[in-house]
Amino acid sequence: MKRIFLIGSPRSGTTMLQSLLAAHPEVISFPESKFFHYLLYKKFAGKLPGRMEAFFKDEINRPELLQGFDDSQNLGTKVSWFVGVLDGLAAEQNKSIWLEKTPEHIYFIDDIERFLPDAKFIHILRNGMDTIASLHEATRNSHDLWGPGWDLNHCIHRWKEATLISHKYAKNSNHILVKYEEIVDNKVKKLEELCHFMGIEYDEKMLELYQEKAASLSLNLPWHQGIEREVKSSKIHKYHKIFTRNEIKDILDKIKRVKGEIAWKVTVEASKPISDIYTLQIYDRLHCTIQLEGIKLGVVELPVCDGIVAGAVLADAIAAQFAWPILDRYFQRNRCEKGNRLWETLLKPLRPKHDWTLFFQDFWERPNWQLDNFYQSEIAEKVPTITLEKGLIAVEVSEELPNIKVELSEIDVLVKVGGVAIGRVTVAVENNFVSAQKLRSTITRNSGFELCVAAVREALLGKPLDGKQSLRSRLASAARQRSNQPEWLNAEGYGGIYPPTAVMFGRRSGAIGTSISRRAALPAAALREIASAAAIAGETTMEIPQQNELPKQVFYAPEIIGSKSSYREPYHSVKPQLSENHSVTKKLPILSYRRISPDGLDAITPQIFEQQLKNLKNQGYYSASWENWQSAKRDKTPLPGKAVLITFDGGYLDFFQYAWPLLKRYDFTATVFLVAESIGKTNSWEKAEGEEVNLMGWPEIRQLRDAGIEFGSMSATYQPLTALSPTEIVREGAKSRAILEQGLGKSVKCFAYPYGDVDKIVEHLIGATGYTFGVSYRSNFSSLDDSLMSLPRIQITKENPLKLGSQ
Repeated sequence: MKRIFLIGSPRSGTTMLQSLLAAHPEVISFPESKFFHYLLYKKFAGKLPGRMEAFFKDEINRPELLQGFDDSQNLGTKVSWFVGVLDGLAAEQNKSIWLEKTPEHIYFIDDIERFLPDAKFIHILRNGMDTIASLHEATRNSHDLWGPGWDLNHCIHRWKEATLISHKYAKNSNHILVKYEEIVDNKVKKLEELCHFMGIEYDEKMLELYQEKAASLSLNLPWHQGIEREVKSSKIHKYHKIFTRNEIKDILDKIKRVKGEIAWKVTVEASKPISDIYTLQIYDRLHCTIQLEGIKLGVVELPVCDGIVAGAVLADAIAAQFAWPILDRYFQRNRCEKGNRLWETLLKPLRPKHDWTLFFQDFWERPNWQLDNFYQSEIAEKVPTITLEKGLIAVEVSEELPNIKVELSEIDVLVKVGGVAIGRVTVAVENNFVSAQKLRSTITRNSGFELCVAAVREALLGKPLDGKQSLRSRLASAARQRSNQPEWLNAEGYGGIYPPTAVMFGRRSGAIGTSISRRAALPAAALREIASAAAIAGETTMEIPQQNELPKQVFYAPEIIGSKSSYREPYHSVKPQLSENHSVTKKLPILSYRRISPDGLDAITPQIFEQQLKNLKNQGYYSASWENWQSAKRDKTPLPGKAVLITFDGGYLDFFQYAWPLLKRYDFTATVFLVAESIGKTNSWEKAEGEEVNLMGWPEIRQLRDAGIEFGSMSATYQPLTALSPTEIVREGAKSRAILEQGLGKSVKCFAYPYGDVDKIVEHLIGATGYTFGVSYRSNFSSLDDSLMSLPRIQITKENPLKLGSQ
């Protein structure tokens, strides 16, 4: 007889999964026995007889089975009696497995394993927000049945505790962890995996008989109402109607550390080959400690998709995060081993001016140049001149750049570092001629830090940092190797960047060095949503499989650059208003408004909003663009004048009615963030606030678009993203992008995280789904050092009026 225990947090889907498994012809299951809970929990000392009487008499209607029970016997004997009774019940019905479901048995796993060494355990885990909301609702509505002590903090504690306990056993062969959301999303696949774990074949009757089993196992308890419904995803989330915005933020703060504690943790040495990292399927976060020659650099956090973190994605993330310290160590090693003048100047860890100078001197093989020389376009050099017949040329930076003759006004340059394309830049042509130095300076100016990232990734990572070759020589070797293998990108046997069977989405339009430059793995389960967004945007896609055929891995591959024209910074007609003292913006205020209305909870009245705009105008502020700030950050140069970015969350109809006319009157513009699946509907995500109001529809949105208002995404359904799996995060980002770009007829580059809720995993995945800018709710000005995918915003409310000090 096989004995299986189904455990997890209360309200995490244990009864649903029990009903599905109990519908298998070889499985028998029962309502919650709570046997080990009453047997071993000191609080219930002496109450086991009463519990067993209720279970056998009232719940399974077999009172005769109590005859062998003797409460005076020792623990082992009681366990043998109980297990024997369940074995007998299974044998009566010719079942080979009994499944016992009591969520509280999660606290007694070690005891159960001691008594039953062959027992197996199925753990079900569910989204923290959904579980906590369901627990809170059930314990409020059925207080007499759940008992005292179930305040919100206790609900949070129970979810956290169960989640952490389950992950303690994730690597044990007699335990399997499964997510509620994955069962609902792909019932057959997950049931097949569970049946394999149980040692039986999947049977279609599990889905046919599920509702019948659910009705018999739920005991008509009020919190099980509706359990017999079809198993499918719901777009309705209880926490939207139960918890206010502030309560949701508080819950998110309290459950945040759980994600870090249950991450898959490894250590990687950066000077050794960077390999794929395989995890158990239940894990969706990697915490990778990065060492360089045994010294810790820090931690890289990445999403785990389909049980794998690809080495190529990890290497890219390491280079992006630790390019300077790796270059620092490499230069120090070269200084020690070569002893020449260049390396002798590096007496301390790299500093901003020295690091750029040293890097460019070696990268461009100009050891005597100063930093400014690399940005100047008029330095004459004796180099070969070539004639270009078309407007595109590919250059490898580790090779000597040529002068170019061409009868065009501008040319596009595909820039490669170590044989890998990092983007395209546009170079103006004067008198049918582009000098090699103009080519070099344009690449340097437009590629910026990405040149360092790509050089470290392609030349240093995974290799010993010895002084046998210069950085440029290493890049040249990598480029030659790839030029000899034309199918190196992902062809089998070539040791390419990506697996040969992967689905790859090519580079999006955007500036080099933003999220478009970062490699990313994406969950295969979200392929449909990713492909839809890419198709609407006209982005390059390679080999989408037939329907119902999921690839093992899906990637955003920025090395795949299509034939479209290169990215150009958009032109904006709004000119900065320089004050008499020629002020500049080193720190940018990004303002976040919600509603502008004469009435409504938390709404700012039009009169107050107008006064705020008037004050901004009188102080000399003007509306900057996201691209303005991106350029300032890239060049580390403040914006001229007093710049401000104004944003509105939610897409309320009152923006169209009250805010926009005032913005136009005072010559400001704004970005409005929309909840994509709620356009033209109401703010359903704020039901707990007690105020349902109308949102803008497409007619209003398109009219505002034509008037210069920019629109961004606030996800598809307004869920807190740090509580979601990678699949759900990507779906929220990709679905909203597809809906908005289809409706607007233009690209959407900005994303506002619902509730301001963001971490490194969310930032990475939202960037990978097509966004260049991400905003949260950290109440301070944005600095030139902020990540473009995690820019802070200042919330303007009744309680927090607009006050802009010095920048």
